[in-house]
Amino acid sequence: MKSVIKKNIILLIILLSAGHTGFAFSETRGKELFPDNIIVEYNNEKLDLSLTGIAIRKKFFLKIYRMAHYLEQNSRMSFKNNEIYSSILQHSGAKQISMVFLRSLAAKQIQDSLITGLKLNMKEEDYLQILPNVEIFMRAIYEDVKENDEFVIRWHPDGTMVSLFQGKEISSIKDENFAKALWSIWFGDFSVVDRDLLIKELLTSS
Repeated sequence: MKSVIKKNIILLIILLSAGHTGFAFSETRGKELFPDNIIVEYNNEKLDLSLTGIAIRKKFFLKIYRMAHYLEQNSRMSFKNNEIYSSILQHSGAKQISMVFLRSLAAKQIQDSLITGLKLNMKEEDYLQILPNVEIFMRAIYEDVKENDEFVIRWHPDGTMVSLFQGKEISSIKDENFAKALWSIWFGDFSVVDRDLLIKELLTSS
């Protein structure tokens, strides 16, 4: 009996380890989905955003979504490893997160996952301050998703954060603190993905 349990534990460790490897493959696959540059419109201007990196959100060994991050670069950006994540959060230019889901999920699962990510990277008092906008944002996520569905979050220079599902705008919230908090899900100290992958292209181009 102990031998069977031991074998099962070893198998589980192998599966979990496999769930956190293969990033080179994910980047290659991601390049097919996410271009190196995108153009977004803001105040009747066209802004050029560059790909900073690609990562996969996983839970245990299940792949949830593939994501790319885009940034309007400028000379004031700090590329020091210990400052780059906070520089992105403080960055005044346009930013975008593009996601492609890799499996079907209920809207409630997505909401719960985002809230967990927010709470992981925020103090409770700060979370309570943005809670009204968190609730507005979560109410906009009411549709279940299927494999290959696309979700985009775009942070404009004036602090407005727009979200789109399958190309359709589903929310627009002007609150820089909320946008920064949402970005911290992926760029905070307790990122839900390997955040180093989200800055890989940025470091290569510097």
